[in-house]
Amino acid sequence: MIKVPLSAATILRLQARSSSRSAMHRAIRVSPVQAWLSHPTQQRRLLSHTCNTEMAANVRGMPPHIRTTQQLTPLHSIACTTYNTSHNNIHPGRIRSASVHSSARRLSSAPASNDSSQEGPNPSAKSKEKARESGSKDIWRLLMLIKSDWKLLSAALGLLTVSCSIGMAIPKIIGIVLDALRNAAPEDQITIMSLPLPQFFSGIAVALLVGCLANYGRVVLLRILSERLVARLRSNIIKRVLHQDAEFYDTYKVGDLISRLGSDAYVVSRSITQKISDGIKALFVGSVGLGMMVSLSPQLSGVLVLLAPPILLAAKFFGKKIRLNSTQLQEATANMTRVSEEQFNGIKTIQGFVAEQNEVQKYNGAIRRIFNVGKDAAFINGKFFTSASLIGDLSFLIVLSYGSYLVLQNQLSIGDLTAYMLYTEYTGNAVFGLSTFYSELMQGAGAATRLFELTDKPVKIPSTIGKQRFFPLRENGGCEVEFKGVSFAYPTRPQNQIFNKLNFKIEAGSNVCIVGPSGRGKSTIALLLLHYYNPTTGEIVIDGQRITDLNTKSLRRKIGIVQQEPTLMSGTIRDNITYGLTYTPSKEEIRSVAKQCFCHNFICKFPDEYDTVIGPHGASLSGGQKQRIAIARALIKKPNILILDEATSALDVESEGAINYTFGQIMKSKSMTIISIAHRLSTIRRSENIIVLGNDGSVVEMGKFKDLFADPESELSKLLSEKSDRPEKAAETPESRANTGAPTDESSSVADQQAEEAVEAAQEELNDMIENNIMDENAIEEVVKDVTSEGKPVKLIR
Repeated sequence: MIKVPLSAATILRLQARSSSRSAMHRAIRVSPVQAWLSHPTQQRRLLSHTCNTEMAANVRGMPPHIRTTQQLTPLHSIACTTYNTSHNNIHPGRIRSASVHSSARRLSSAPASNDSSQEGPNPSAKSKEKARESGSKDIWRLLMLIKSDWKLLSAALGLLTVSCSIGMAIPKIIGIVLDALRNAAPEDQITIMSLPLPQFFSGIAVALLVGCLANYGRVVLLRILSERLVARLRSNIIKRVLHQDAEFYDTYKVGDLISRLGSDAYVVSRSITQKISDGIKALFVGSVGLGMMVSLSPQLSGVLVLLAPPILLAAKFFGKKIRLNSTQLQEATANMTRVSEEQFNGIKTIQGFVAEQNEVQKYNGAIRRIFNVGKDAAFINGKFFTSASLIGDLSFLIVLSYGSYLVLQNQLSIGDLTAYMLYTEYTGNAVFGLSTFYSELMQGAGAATRLFELTDKPVKIPSTIGKQRFFPLRENGGCEVEFKGVSFAYPTRPQNQIFNKLNFKIEAGSNVCIVGPSGRGKSTIALLLLHYYNPTTGEIVIDGQRITDLNTKSLRRKIGIVQQEPTLMSGTIRDNITYGLTYTPSKEEIRSVAKQCFCHNFICKFPDEYDTVIGPHGASLSGGQKQRIAIARALIKKPNILILDEATSALDVESEGAINYTFGQIMKSKSMTIISIAHRLSTIRRSENIIVLGNDGSVVEMGKFKDLFADPESELSKLLSEKSDRPEKAAETPESRANTGAPTDESSSVADQQAEEAVEAAQEELNDMIENNIMDENAIEEVVKDVTSEGKPVKLIR
């Protein structure tokens, strides 16, 4: 162990990954820390190691010259943090203690490898790598997105041609008018193109009006096309993302996905419609203008041709930089979205720990990153447009000088020179517009790279393609579940083995509870059963069918799951209870399952009852209410397998007893296989069989609860005793308990026996009510309340 004393109250313990470096295992006492970190020998010996970090004692005692950022990772991160703190004017005295502890927890389970590639894919690194590649492929894919709207695009381009053609005739008309006026005598009646001046200008006015209307139509059609494109993009992406497997969501953060669906899709649609229209317009104007210039004066046009290559080279050089910068800007924006989403979701925790200022600084850091990328973009665009403008201005000056010389030599008329200069301005603006178009198109290509990264990512566990449908052997009964030599590690943490040749079998219609130490994969069993992941080795068989051969959708429709922290969708209570059903249940069916889960009473207290809008994530409901609705949501689908992952953890004793009664009725009917994942004794003891997982990721014990619980040497008894042990009770004796008034072992046994008798009496009472058809929800809750509060049931008056 390496102990670096940051202060008297704070110790940063760094446990070296390499046991061969015996020199690492000694205490180093240096103050301040910067001096120790700056020592070359220590850097060479310590910065090469990836270390686990753990905060001990009081974090607030950390010296002011050390600031903890998002992660306490290897020692070189501490050195960088120290440097950044002292050079970036970050307030040094504030410590994000929550981040420190969460980082320590993450690092404690991180793989002991210096190879970052094994930590899982980094979407940001992928985007940057792709952004450096040529953008022609992505640009072509962007153009293919509007293939289905070619009629709309053709109409817009037709209107663009009309408006641009009328606009490009103006310089020539001005030249003709000037020459006509210059050559006409005062007494002559001036005609242009065989038309008197009033009629001529009236015709020009009509033409300009037509051009304006054509331009209006172009803008409207392109905006409609843009909205259709962005809608299609977002629909395709969300469809692809929602069909991805769990590994995808382990890799990509929610805020990043939201940013890609939002800002990236908008940038792409804008680049592919409005900017392409502007580019085509600039190309049309430039081509027509160049043709008119050649027809007016080939000599002047030859001079301009020599000035074109520098502009094209500048566009190509700066285009690559702009595209890379655009990708970085989109990623910085996505990071800001992630931070803000996390803060809004955890606002109660932030306020509860008085960490508002820390979160403001965290968000400011994300903003600072966007600002820095934007500042780089400003310099890149500034250099590019300055270069293009300088070349354009010099070209205009050269043309004007040489054109004046040609006029003096009677090789060019004043009207033609004026028209030529206007065409030069038009063409220059067109070239500048093409440069802008290329810049904007590169930004769109950068955003498209991030979008295509999502759409191109293969689905490792397809939902339907090439899979047989799952048909349980018993349509209205439970399924047999068997794990055969299953080994598993999460794809993003391949070194952290969760299961090692896990073997167990659950009979159809049985009620099994899976227990084990925290972090040993109890909830992972549920994820594997639902086929969110594929086992590394081995196979999972349900009713004799391997789940890897099954249609995942049909499999999940036969499995109901209630999680410890259930996710409710925004909408009404009715919508959440019936969520995911392939049919529309009747009101009676919904009320029946709600009563079965003891949530009908509190639902009826709302003014809108089952049509009550519960807000995002069920914000208007308590934790217990959300869990009961989640149980109803799982039961109404009539699953063959019901997975309860700490399903009653948020319920009070009264509600838990009532829900356990419901599960007991299901157990008797054998209508489904119940797999419970629990720590609470009340949940464990209601199960028929117990599966105990060990620290090595295998089954260490299986059997009935009564048999295992009665054996003090069983793994279950040891596990339960570890959970109930308290250090302060270790030295207690019967004499000390008697002196303090606490019950002795003998009196505790009597009390336990009385409690057991009370529970049995309550169960008999409930059974009697069922047999006589007088059971209702209020009565059951009353009996349970009597048992749990007093230990003795009160006779109900019926």
